[in-house]
Amino acid sequence: MGNEAFSTEESILRLFEEVDKALHGKPLIEVFVVGYSAIVLARANNRGSNDVVIIPSRFSRVFSEHGLEVFDEHYFYLPADYKSRLKPVSRKYDNLNVMYVDAHDIWFTKLGAFRNKDKVDMIQMIKEGVVDVHLLDILFKQWNAYWFKNNPELEENYNEVRYYDTRNCST
Repeated sequence: MGNEAFSTEESILRLFEEVDKALHGKPLIEVFVVGYSAIVLARANNRGSNDVVIIPSRFSRVFSEHGLEVFDEHYFYLPADYKSRLKPVSRKYDNLNVMYVDAHDIWFTKLGAFRNKDKVDMIQMIKEGVVDVHLLDILFKQWNAYWFKNNPELEENYNEVRYYDTRNCST
């Protein structure tokens, strides 16, 4: 598919509709949408996503046949309690229970990767109010302790994006 193939909530929900039809008669599969497509589903985006990344409760060949990128939950450094913040999509399916990961939790997957595009996304999410910085502060302490035993380099990376505006607005 072309660049930003999934630029709207509807485009992602249509993809899951196709997957649901292909799963006809199979037991229900729980699917968590991760990555920037989760931000699109939250309708809190400034761009689309090139892919739809999921964590399924069990694997089906149908996912990859429809172009979904499938990962195990442990591939991502999600906050330990991320499931408590999952949001259901606005459409119901017969064979899928689709939910998307909260923007705060996606923010931490980007902090874990810390590529240039992730830094841009994280700063933009703060600027646009997609994430609450006070909740990020609370979650960061828990996340860094849980996954990284309070890694000081991660603290530096966190501060770089968390306080980006305050450092760059002093002119």
